[in-house]
Amino acid sequence: MNHHTMYAKALLHALTVGALLCSPVWEAHAQGVPQELAVGADLQFKASDVKGKPFNMAATQGKVTVVFIWSTACAVCRDSLPELRLNAKGWQAKPFVLVSANIDRKTEDWLSYEAAVGATQSVGANWLSVHQRTEAALTAKLPVTLLVNPKGKIVARYEGRLAPEVWDGVADLLP
Repeated sequence: MNHHTMYAKALLHALTVGALLCSPVWEAHAQGVPQELAVGADLQFKASDVKGKPFNMAATQGKVTVVFIWSTACAVCRDSLPELRLNAKGWQAKPFVLVSANIDRKTEDWLSYEAAVGATQSVGANWLSVHQRTEAALTAKLPVTLLVNPKGKIVARYEGRLAPEVWDGVADLLP
């Protein structure tokens, strides 16, 4: 099992997600898409910020949210982060938040990466960096990007490279 598959399975167990809209690249289980991946449910998950404090989902309420699920071991994930930072800055004046959700097994790997990047690159106030440590495995391809409407419902899901449709979706959902 490659590390992308392993991290992807971990994410499904780490996130308590009521619904996800699955993209064509979704690798469905033999039983089909699990019920927790049904379209239209609330996005909820437990994670902690760089200071170890629990992530508060209230920070996303009333805002268009992009959740970018990634690992420091994933080159495609790391390559997408500069684009995410730029777009987060571009949407700062709008009700938008980007949640960078790292799923590294070792919290230290994520913290080291955050410290190195934070020393050279700034992010806006609408960028939330969180970590969810998990031992489980996942079938999705990293990175996974979720588009969530202001009511907290997942309206789109993309696996693999950061899809341009994410930003079109943000623009469509913003007032």
